[in-house]
Amino acid sequence: MAIDDNSYGDLASIGALVPRYANASGTFDTTTRPTGSTVETQIDQVSSIINSLLAEVGFDIPITQADAKRSVTAFVESEVASIVEGINGSGRFGPQSKTQKRPASRYRIILDDAKAFIDGNAAGIERLGASRKYSKLSSCDYRSTDDAGDDTFPIFQRKAFGNKFTNWDQ
Repeated sequence: MAIDDNSYGDLASIGALVPRYANASGTFDTTTRPTGSTVETQIDQVSSIINSLLAEVGFDIPITQADAKRSVTAFVESEVASIVEGINGSGRFGPQSKTQKRPASRYRIILDDAKAFIDGNAAGIERLGASRKYSKLSSCDYRSTDDAGDDTFPIFQRKAFGNKFTNWDQ
């Protein structure tokens, strides 16, 4: 199995984050727990979550601008490293004691982390040069006619506040 083209991260970089679970070469293979194939699947799945959220806020995916891609890759690799720790019974996805209650599912935790990452970095990712078709603000609009086709008027009009408006086009 290979990592998808629209995914972020690689086995060696995750092995560097959790070296105790990687092999002597610092990566994952058929003898490690989890196996290299499992880690690749996790990279693809976490990348899919992040790509879905990036697409929701208007980015073309996958992110290809070098600095922005490194940022997204660091996030994905960190999440997958946490999953690897959990598979091995440690870290934030590992078993909880009987007195601790897991506040949410693992998926919910990853989704919340991804949303926080996107919310905190979307403007920076765009300013780095990642291609973005639209933002949520660009979808603010108004209707000039109602369902019957009659003209609508804004709730607040300039004259309502004492402003005098000069139409320079006439």
